[in-house]
Amino acid sequence: MAHPTPAPDAARRAADDIELTVALAEYTKILEMRRAVSDQAHNRYNFFLVIATAVAAVSAGLLGSAIDQNVKIGAVATLGTLVLLMGPAVFARQLRYTGASQRYGLAEQTLRTYLVRRAPDLAPFVLLPTLDDNGLFPPPASRFHLRMRDAVGLAATIGLVNSALFAMGGGLLAAAARAPGWAVTVLALALFAAAAALHLWWVSRTVRANFAGNQRLLADRPLPRLTRPEIPDQSAPHLTP
Repeated sequence: MAHPTPAPDAARRAADDIELTVALAEYTKILEMRRAVSDQAHNRYNFFLVIATAVAAVSAGLLGSAIDQNVKIGAVATLGTLVLLMGPAVFARQLRYTGASQRYGLAEQTLRTYLVRRAPDLAPFVLLPTLDDNGLFPPPASRFHLRMRDAVGLAATIGLVNSALFAMGGGLLAAAARAPGWAVTVLALALFAAAAALHLWWVSRTVRANFAGNQRLLADRPLPRLTRPEIPDQSAPHLTP
């Protein structure tokens, strides 16, 4: 005798949806990887700030001490050289983290687009941007706002710290050469402005290059349009022999 079997509930249907299961697993993995990159970037940024601050404090203490002048200048020069060498390396690493974060962001946005295309009725409730629309939080449109966003990032902040250290090193060299005070000040300001402009230009260039690469990736791998998935009719009972 055949007995009616109720249709699978929503949880069972979701578990049987292989495409949705894989998409959600991939989305979770991308979120974890993006969070790991963000944590690494912040840790590297904090480490560099701690080192730079410690070197500045030690240098100030040495300059104000009564030890031999040659020893004092040699120690300060050594510490300053180490920080100046570390700064560009940390800056370049932060640019790598920025590129990785943008790639993970594109992957996250692509999967979010897939989920919204599967469930079009959900689109009004998705506030973050998808590839089909900008959502309620669109990226900056004007060039000025884009540059401002780049200027307050971790890489640009490290660039400003590098510029300040570079200007301070140039000012100390000028002061050691018995240059007048106004010349030392002008030289330090000029070095800071030139180094800061170079760092910010490099950040903007890298961001634009990453964006162009992501656009080429989307052009090479166009996303297909999806049809709405069929949902089993729960009103009709399933019969088993």
